[in-house]
Amino acid sequence: MGEDDKFAVPAPPKQFGSLANAESVNSILNAAQKSQGPTVSLERMEVSNQADSRHDAEMLAEFDRRRRARTLTLPTDDVQVKLKLRALNQPICLFGEDALDRRERLRALLSTMSEDEIAAVLHTDEHNADKNDEETVTWYHRGPVELRKARVAIADFSLRKAKLRLEKAREDAAQPSHEKALARQEAHKWVQQINLHASQVADTRPVAYCEFSADSQHIVTAGWSGSVAVWKRDQCAKEIKFTGHSAQAGCARFHPGAFVQNDNASLNVVSCSYDGTVLLWSLAQETPIGELEKHPQRVSKVAFHPNGLHLATACFDSTWRMYDLTTRKELLFQEGHSKSVADVAFHPDGSVALTGGHDCYGRVWDMRTGRCIMFLDGHTKEIHSVEWMPNGYEMITGSSDNSMKVWDLRMRRNTYTMPAHTSVVTRVRASSAGQYLVSASFDCTLKMWSTTGWQPLRQLQGHDTRILCVDISPDGQWMCSSAFDRTFKLWAQSDY
Repeated sequence: MGEDDKFAVPAPPKQFGSLANAESVNSILNAAQKSQGPTVSLERMEVSNQADSRHDAEMLAEFDRRRRARTLTLPTDDVQVKLKLRALNQPICLFGEDALDRRERLRALLSTMSEDEIAAVLHTDEHNADKNDEETVTWYHRGPVELRKARVAIADFSLRKAKLRLEKAREDAAQPSHEKALARQEAHKWVQQINLHASQVADTRPVAYCEFSADSQHIVTAGWSGSVAVWKRDQCAKEIKFTGHSAQAGCARFHPGAFVQNDNASLNVVSCSYDGTVLLWSLAQETPIGELEKHPQRVSKVAFHPNGLHLATACFDSTWRMYDLTTRKELLFQEGHSKSVADVAFHPDGSVALTGGHDCYGRVWDMRTGRCIMFLDGHTKEIHSVEWMPNGYEMITGSSDNSMKVWDLRMRRNTYTMPAHTSVVTRVRASSAGQYLVSASFDCTLKMWSTTGWQPLRQLQGHDTRILCVDISPDGQWMCSSAFDRTFKLWAQSDY
């Protein structure tokens, strides 16, 4: 080892670090942060499960619509499906579409609607049913004490009349078949030979009503000028003209005992007018001998009870009423029709009454109990005329739907429908023997019908305008009709 190595000084240790002071270090760090920008947090971000795109939203809405469509309960009847489509203002049928396709189209339309709208469409039948129930509700009003006495008297009268009618029906049923056929042939022969016999101008305005008296020798007419007149049948001469109505007279009826058993100074004629008045007339003076309580609206028809003691009125306030002609007091105020009552007719026995109204319905009322025992539902338009057949169980109604319907009181249903005319059927009358009936119409014609098969027998043309009324004389030998041409015309058998 050399002398230099022995006395060599050791090298100082290496120092690592920065020559900058603390201020320099802080300035360098701040400059680095500014150059790098804001720091980003490393927190996790939640991803939403809902579809953000428009396409996905439409897909979800379509799936929801299909789900709702599968849960809808639709009617299986194709008619009901069409009605629902009509309620939605949609065509009820498309070209080449069958019943199943139509039902699916309704399902697709309903699936795009709200729950309330769907319920409103699907439950329209229930609302209509409630409405129909309201239309067919019968209201009974408490009557006076006299009403009970009148019902008892009507029951006694009707039982006696029914006994006589049934005895006659048994006699007719016991007749040999060839005699029945002969009587029917004679009636049909008379129908074929009937022709226009006379024509008489009866008013300055349309003649609304005409009727024969019980002796078939006289005719009463009511006109829109307000005049009511009684005419001698053979000469068509005016016997007496009644003045008292200030509005149109719509109906005038003979008392059942007029010209038969009633005195000329007693009640023989009753008439009604559009202002609600009902006037009572005798044959001894031109002014009324009495007046019933004024109705609030137009009185369309009046009808005498067969006993001659009571009078029924049909009013446009949706009611019909019955009066005691002795005291002139209202006994019965009956509701049941939802619109104007157009006509009222008593059963030949007087036991029940038939009414027809502009609500397209007819009703049969038991006069002994006051209840509605039959509801006549079948006409599609207003009923203008009602009539009882002499057999006591069949009824005829004439309507604005141009048809006449036959109803059976025993079976409580419609048994036959006659497409009678090409316009409104204004009046229907049956012969006293029940072999034929005649109908009047706005098509300016009278038609006669067989009561065995309800087939047309004859068409009569004589009026140039709309016919308002027709009647058959009790002896079955004459007919009378009145029309807008201000005349009434007589029809009788002739050889030409």
